[in-house]
Amino acid sequence: MPKINTPGSGHGAPAPVAGWQWLAYSNAAYLAALRRAVRIIDTRVKGHRPCDNAFRALPGGRTFSQVWNDSTVWISYDPGGTANRYGATLGKEVTITAYSLRMGHWTVAATLVHELAHVNGAGGATTAAEDTLKSCLLHGLHDPTIIGRIVRRSLRRLA
Repeated sequence: MPKINTPGSGHGAPAPVAGWQWLAYSNAAYLAALRRAVRIIDTRVKGHRPCDNAFRALPGGRTFSQVWNDSTVWISYDPGGTANRYGATLGKEVTITAYSLRMGHWTVAATLVHELAHVNGAGGATTAAEDTLKSCLLHGLHDPTIIGRIVRRSLRRLA
């Protein structure tokens, strides 16, 4: 399962990129929301065959379960509170915004699945990452207007 960047985790997170930050979780309420989202994914989404198949179809070719079980993926915190700014991915570094965390653990779960689709190669110019929610038991949180944008090659998704 992805690791959570917390104080003392020893994680050397990336420097800020295009206004996005990869910080340690120091806010207890936000960390609790993230952990509830992780529990949802771990107990409901991981191993769900349609979700695995949707992820396998992405350019990275791995199933959701394989991506979820990748211990080199890190989840960090971005203090951004701007509406409709949920998260970003840089390689295997995912950051979840304060905005998303304030929306609650279901939004965080959907944001994590979306961002993990980018970890698995979903591009930033289509709805491919967002569309995985329909196969990953998060259909009600799917928003067809969410399309990431590539700011530079190494930065997979910013939305």
